[in-house]
Amino acid sequence: MMQSLKHEIQKVGSLSLFFFVGYGYILLLMKLFLKEFEVDVTIVGKAVIYALISAKSVAIMDMTPWLNRFSQSARYLQVLYKTAVYTFAVFVLSGLENLFHAYQEAKALIPALTLFLETRSFSRFLGILLGVSIIFLIHNIFQELDRYLGKGNLSKFFFQPPKSN
Repeated sequence: MMQSLKHEIQKVGSLSLFFFVGYGYILLLMKLFLKEFEVDVTIVGKAVIYALISAKSVAIMDMTPWLNRFSQSARYLQVLYKTAVYTFAVFVLSGLENLFHAYQEAKALIPALTLFLETRSFSRFLGILLGVSIIFLIHNIFQELDRYLGKGNLSKFFFQPPKSN
């Protein structure tokens, strides 16, 4: 029991760190681009929340058999399939979250839908979605590289000093 809990904490912790760096980068870019228009964007809090949600979601979804449907195919198919599924999930959840916020303002579904469509920037939403999809793509590539090299060898490659010849 303790061993599996420790393993789960390590997995979610390392995924959270990866997503924190990725989302932090995207949000930092947004902050820099929006600075010209004097729009202030908070990045650390959002990056932490998004990273924790993404890490736990990816950890759970990776255990499901339907997400590993291309595990016996060429690795690029598994990478692209998982990236598409994760990105679609972010698309749906972000849309629902924005609709929920519009509903809180409008207090009714049809006016909320109208408010959602009129006030939300589709280009900003799409830009964030594309950035998030790249983070998922990089994660899935690293995950497949780790499987190919042997579990844990990719971490050793990046974080351990090279052996002297």
